Amino acid sequence: MTLVSTFGMWAAYATEFTSIYLGKKFATLVVWWERSEELLRQEIELAIQEDRLDDANTFIEMNKEFGYPHSSQWDQEIARRSTFFYKAKMAPAHAARGLAYGEMDSPVSTTVTIASDFFVIGDVRDLAHEGYRVSKGEELNKLVAGLAAIGLVTTFSTPVVDGGVSLAKAVAKQASKKTAKKSSGFSRLLTSKVSEAVDFDLLTSQLIKAEFTPVGIRRLSAGIGDSLHFERVTGFFYDLGVIQSKSGGTRNAMFLIKRVDSDDSLQAVKRASIGFGDKTVLMVRVGGEKVVKVFSRLFQKLVWLVGALITTAIVMVQFIFMGISLVRNLRLRGSESPA
Repeated sequence: MTLVSTFGMWAAYATEFTSIYLGKKFATLVVWWERSEELLRQEIELAIQEDRLDDANTFIEMNKEFGYPHSSQWDQEIARRSTFFYKAKMAPAHAARGLAYGEMDSPVSTTVTIASDFFVIGDVRDLAHEGYRVSKGEELNKLVAGLAAIGLVTTFSTPVVDGGVSLAKAVAKQASKKTAKKSSGFSRLLTSKVSEAVDFDLLTSQLIKAEFTPVGIRRLSAGIGDSLHFERVTGFFYDLGVIQSKSGGTRNAMFLIKRVDSDDSLQAVKRASIGFGDKTVLMVRVGGEKVVKVFSRLFQKLVWLVGALITTAIVMVQFIFMGISLVRNLRLRGSESPA
């Protein structure tokens, strides 16, 4: 039994490794095919505008490698935004919005929001907001409240799972704002997963009677534990955590998660993140959705099927030629034998 389980484990590992290897090869080909001077110029300017200076420098290097024109204004703007005074000027306001309201409209506010979620502050803030809304007779935001409840109870369980829960909360917040249309597929998937794990009737009753004091929060945490079945979705949040850790951080992961609308596409993004690491977002920005799709099981099964058919055809042709050669040799021997 041990031998069978060990063989199964190594077979699964080999299959996953092969999927990542094939995905990288096809994705690199897609990026080479899709790249253009206009696309790279747009990505460089967008990266600078969003203060993603490392990404901007990487795109500029790609731009040079492909022999496209270089603009000195890019270098000047990157130098200006890299100064201490520019960062010091922008940081305080963004940090305050991220901590108080969970807004994520800049690198700083995103970082603070995610950090607050990691250390329970964000969960208590979100639950307090939802508790206040419910007490006023408003409808509970199930996605926000459910994720905050999961975060409050599972904090410090494992770093990867914590990262996945925090990433899910970050995407959920953005999905309700300017990126709602782009994130709708993942929002539906996330909502279904949270609904599997949370008893919302019990959670609502806990929030209505909750007191957001140190003692009250401990009681709320214990009560929320009764409304959760986190074991049903541990694997889902673990996969999100892998994407967050492998792709180069939360901002990169939030960009990639917009391409997820099913369990298969989630696995595809995870494989892409493992394969390309912190360069995954750059590959997707240049190559588009196709970069993710080549990591999907469906695409790779199709590749395996086509490969198997081609291999079978080649083998059959070889057998046919071997048969023809054998018949010719037999006829030749027959004609040479004495009558």
